[in-house]
Amino acid sequence: MSEEDYWAQFPDTLTTADVAKIIRTGAPAVRSRLRDGIIPGHRIADSWIMFKAEIRAWLASTSNRPSRPTEPVDVLTDYPDELSYRDLMRLFRVKYKGTIYIWLEQGHIPGSLVGNRWVVHKWQLRDLLEETSNQRLTPPPFTPADRPTA
Repeated sequence: MSEEDYWAQFPDTLTTADVAKIIRTGAPAVRSRLRDGIIPGHRIADSWIMFKAEIRAWLASTSNRPSRPTEPVDVLTDYPDELSYRDLMRLFRVKYKGTIYIWLEQGHIPGSLVGNRWVVHKWQLRDLLEETSNQRLTPPPFTPADRPTA
């Protein structure tokens, strides 16, 4: 099986079971490694969202074999500038549209309620994915509350 054939068997958004199969471990180990930031993922509401492109890039970066440099991963490339609830269901691999509406109403997904319709822009989702990533490149801003006391 070629590399492309191997990856083609997985959807764009992965479950913990999918990742467990890919790295040959159990789902509890995947969840633990997500919490520790070892495996790249995004924490949205109480769910871990993992994207095939990010997992694939992460595995390539940890390989003991030299590989071609990877381009930054943009999981939103194939989505329109304004996403519908169907787009969000596909992106987050959610089967029930009510989950998307709950996430929007509770502010877990950024959007604007215009009349009776939610509008979600791609740039807002990019910001969300950056904020929710367990792979942040820059530490959160320092606040006075973080200052040690003598």
